[in-house]
Amino acid sequence: MEVTEREYTREADALVFSKDGEPIHIRPLRPTDADLLEDLFKSLSPQSIFYRFLRHWKTVPAEVIDSFKNPDCRLNVVMVALDKISSEERMLGLCGILRKPGSERGELAVVVRDEWQGIGVGAKLVEASLPAAKALGMKELWGTISLENTTTIALASKLGFTLRRDRESDSYEIEMRF
Repeated sequence: MEVTEREYTREADALVFSKDGEPIHIRPLRPTDADLLEDLFKSLSPQSIFYRFLRHWKTVPAEVIDSFKNPDCRLNVVMVALDKISSEERMLGLCGILRKPGSERGELAVVVRDEWQGIGVGAKLVEASLPAAKALGMKELWGTISLENTTTIALASKLGFTLRRDRESDSYEIEMRF
């Protein structure tokens, strides 16, 4: 069955709760989210930027932020977590599963706003993204995690990813097959 953008959006929209009970709205990224996306990436500490991109940047380059703004939802899954408490909508995190045309293998990447890390936002994003990836025909997910990023290593293991240490790059390669 081919999944249309409308079906993917409708089925993926959810209200979930963090470990400490905070309500979080999880849904697919929309073209109208450009400002929220920029704000999320600009809020990240150098450590969070390194954990996400494995590069020592002080800030995320504009061209990298721009690459996230219009994903092809027939190929890729990009879910966002939004703050449901504050009066001003804020993007708390993003989970992207990106692949090349013709591939059944998607690269998983997660980033969470610093002050929202450690309370389950990343886990909720990944859990919401997996059914959408399966529905789009993905058979395998993979990713790279810095050895320093112990929280994400533990999350990947908890979610059922296989971890393999890459000694050359001081990282873990993770993989999940459906």
